[in-house]
Amino acid sequence: MEKITGAAKWPRWLVTLGLIWGQLFLIVSTISDPTPRNLTLLLSIQASGLYTLLLWIARRFWLPRLSGRPMRNAILLGSFNAAVVEMLFWVTQTIIGVEGVAAHTNPLLDLVLTMPWYIGMVSIFVRVQRQWCYPPAIVLLLGAIYETGADGVIGGQIIPMLIGQRVALLERWILLVLIAFWQFIPVYSSMVLPPAWVLETAGAAELHLRSGRWAGLKPLLWLLPYTVYLVGMLVVLSQ
Repeated sequence: MEKITGAAKWPRWLVTLGLIWGQLFLIVSTISDPTPRNLTLLLSIQASGLYTLLLWIARRFWLPRLSGRPMRNAILLGSFNAAVVEMLFWVTQTIIGVEGVAAHTNPLLDLVLTMPWYIGMVSIFVRVQRQWCYPPAIVLLLGAIYETGADGVIGGQIIPMLIGQRVALLERWILLVLIAFWQFIPVYSSMVLPPAWVLETAGAAELHLRSGRWAGLKPLLWLLPYTVYLVGMLVVLSQ
């Protein structure tokens, strides 16, 4: 494993301030407009971040057990955590009685629609992280970028336009960049950060950040085949 060193402190400050901004906006918007959807998003995002925090607190119990085969176990862990997070969103929307937050109202179909993306994304990320060993702040930012592509662009713009819905692209992108991106960090945190912890057990060499700067974006390439899969599944389900 080649480790990125000499990284500036700005990613940590950016993630910290971004998390504060995103969560404060989410809380204030829910209080000022307490719709079932806003409440579902608030609780689901907080639960996702709390899940990652619990994994961190309990890491001395589970992390050594996954150190034997770090690549395989990191992929399995990230994929499992993705299913947990997806079900957190599904359970929350079911309890509150709202639709459209999770991918589908049926939990099995929800996983059928989303897990191919998660598994592919995690698999590619783990291979990239195994080589470059990005620091935690960069890992969290990468997770937010992955969800921006999957949920923000594909789920929030491409798919709605393909099924004939009118999408205000300018408004969507302003919301995505200024607000939603920062709320995505805790959602994908358990999919990328715990696998990175597992990989740390494999040892690391030294390398500068500049060399692997763009390698972390490789999981976005999986969006193309996943979009084809998702469109095909939506066609089948609409029959």
